[in-house]
Amino acid sequence: MKTLRLTLVTLMLIFALTGCNGNNTQTPQVQESENALQNEAVVQQQVVRAQTLPAGIAGFTEVTSYTGDVDADGIDERVVLSTEAEREPNGEFLWNDGQDWALYVEDTNGVYVLLDQYIQAGNAYFEVSDYYMKDGAEPKISVMITTGAGFSLKTYGFSKTENGYAEETVYDTGSVTESGINRRFSSFPEIIK
Repeated sequence: MKTLRLTLVTLMLIFALTGCNGNNTQTPQVQESENALQNEAVVQQQVVRAQTLPAGIAGFTEVTSYTGDVDADGIDERVVLSTEAEREPNGEFLWNDGQDWALYVEDTNGVYVLLDQYIQAGNAYFEVSDYYMKDGAEPKISVMITTGAGFSLKTYGFSKTENGYAEETVYDTGSVTESGINRRFSSFPEIIK
């Protein structure tokens, strides 16, 4: 009986250490998923080119703006965050459960619309930063979108070769139904009451 137990334990250890057939099938799967992630990142990156400001966005209310050189050409541009929500004379916004938001860069070449999106139960934020590279500072615009069920962060940097702002998705939870992620806490201030 002891020999039978010892044999069973030995066989279980062998199966656990080598797998059922002894072949390592995990490595190709990891490589395939890494390639899929790299391909997904390439598909998600797009370039925003200059245009005239769409009429719908032109009627939005400005939330905040920044003036500075955001494309490294030595000339200041204006970055504007706006929303379709109206502002009362006292400065308070009349928020709904959701509204359209826009973020765009005004330049001598035209307007680069980085964000034109309806955001349900949430808000949009942006910041301008310098990312220090070996040849100097590269300006980037980061756009953060918060909703009741998700959070996304995208960055935009001006590409001289593409003559537009290259978008990079840094992080995106999607919504609860899309990705199964539910935020437990966010320190972003809530604007919808």
